[in-house]
Amino acid sequence: MYEECRVHQALLGSEDTELPAGVCRCPDFCPVDNAMAIFEGKWNVKVLYVLFVFGRMRFGGLQKHIDGISKTMLSSTLKMLEERGLVIREQFNEIPPRVEYSLTEGGEALQSVFVEIARWSSRYLK
Repeated sequence: MYEECRVHQALLGSEDTELPAGVCRCPDFCPVDNAMAIFEGKWNVKVLYVLFVFGRMRFGGLQKHIDGISKTMLSSTLKMLEERGLVIREQFNEIPPRVEYSLTEGGEALQSVFVEIARWSSRYLK
C-alpha cells in the first residue's frame, strides 16, 4: 500500500534525513491526517500565522490582528495550540499581570509551510 500513497512517496523522495522510515502507514495512519487537526479550525492557522509574522504578542495584540475573533474563541484556540505544543504562554508576575504568547520550535517550523502557501497563492490565486 505504501507505493500507492502519494504522501509516502513524497516523503521517501525528500532530502529530509530526519524523517522516520515508514512514517506513513496508510490507510491507518498518515502524517497529513495527524496535522490536519491543526489546520481544520477556523482560527488555528490565523493565530499561528500572526504569531509567526509578529513574534511574541499579548492577548490584545493578537485579537487586534485577527479580524472577527472573539475573546472566548481566541482564548480557547491559544489553549488548544499550547496543549499541542505549538504555542508558549508566558505569564509575568507583575502588577498589572502580563501574559505573552509566542511560537514553540514546532510552531516556528511552520515557516516553510507559510512560505509554500505564499508561493502557491501567488502562482494560482490571481
